[in-house]
This record gives sequence, C-alpha cells and structure tokens, in this order.
Amino acid sequence: MDIRVSGHQVETGAALQEHAAQRLSDIVEKYFDRALSSHVTLGKAPAGAFRCDIVTHVSQGTILKAQGEAHDAHLALDDAAG
Repeated sequence: MDIRVSGHQVETGAALQEHAAQRLSDIVEKYFDRALSSHVTLGKAPAGAFRCDIVTHVSQGTILKAQGEAHDAHLALDDAAG
C-alpha cells in the first residue's frame, strides 16, 4: 500500500511517517485483504492542537475517511485511526 504523509505548516519527520505507516498497515491487515493507498495530512488546529485527516482508498470505488485531533501529532493520528 502506498502511504503518503504530509503536513500543513507541520514538520512530518521520520518517526511520524513510520508511526503512520505501521498504524495504517495494521488496520488494513485486520479489516481488509489489501488497500490501494492512504494519504495522511497533519495540520494545526485551534488552541495549539494538531489535526489529522486520513483518506484511504481500500478498493476501486471504496474510500474511507477519518479525522482526529489532539495536542500531540502522534496522538492526533491515533485518534483518527482509532
């Protein structure tokens, strides 16, 4: 599965990219045979928090979207993936 991690005014380092890849791979393995691609976008939310949006193309015509928010980028990703 192709996983892209990008940030809007947020640095996405190697640790965050690895965390996203592992978390999304675990979810896909648990619930689906495979997925085509995922795009994780991190940005700033009000009050100094982080916002995470995940768009995953599971199969042709099936798209899953999730959103999470927390005061830590890793926790925002976990909130969206949870």
